[in-house]
Amino acid sequence: MKKIFLAIVSSLSGLLLILGLFFPGTILDRIRIFILDWAIIVGAIALAIAIINLLSVHWNKVFTNEKRDYASPFFIVGFITVILIGILLGPNNQFFVNLASTTIITVEASLSAVLALTLSLASFRFFTKKQNFLAIVFGISTVIFLLLFSGILSLGENIPLIKALNNALNSLPIAGSTGILIGISLGAILTSLRIIFGFDRPYDRN
Repeated sequence: MKKIFLAIVSSLSGLLLILGLFFPGTILDRIRIFILDWAIIVGAIALAIAIINLLSVHWNKVFTNEKRDYASPFFIVGFITVILIGILLGPNNQFFVNLASTTIITVEASLSAVLALTLSLASFRFFTKKQNFLAIVFGISTVIFLLLFSGILSLGENIPLIKALNNALNSLPIAGSTGILIGISLGAILTSLRIIFGFDRPYDRN
C-alpha cells in the first residue's frame, strides 16, 4: 500500500508540474508554483542536514584515534569562520564576498589541478593500451584542455595569429559543454518520464 501511495504521489506531482508549464496563468500553474515552493523548502532542509552531517563527520575524524584526519580541523575552522563572518557582516558585505570568492577560487583551482592530472594520466594509459584514432583524439583534446586552462596562450594576445588561435580553441569547450548539457537534458527528461509513469521508483528502497 505504501509503494502504491508513493507511486501515485510522484506521478501526480510530475504530471501537475508538466501541465502547469503548458497552461500558464491557470490553476495548474498555481499548483505548479506551490509544489516548487515546497520542493525548495524541502531541498533547503535537506541541504542543512547534509551540512550538519558533513561537520559531524569531520568532527569525529578530529577526535577519533582510529581514523584521524589532519585536514578536518582546517575544514571545521574555515567553515565556521566563513559562516560567522557572513552572519555578523551580512552576505552583501564586501569583505565577506571577497572571502567567499577566495575560498571558492581556491577550491576550483585545486579541482582543476586534480582534473588536469587525471586527464593526463588517463590519456597516457589510454594511448599505451590502444593506439587508435579515438586514443589520438582523446590525447589531442587533453593537450588542448591543458593549454587553454594553463593560460599560456593568453600571454600572446597581442599577436593576431595567437589571438585567433586562442579564440578558436576557446570555442571548443563551449561546443563540448553544449553537447553534454543536451545529453543531460535528454537523460533528465527520460528519467522524469520513467518516474512519472512508475517504471523507476527511486523513493522505494526495498
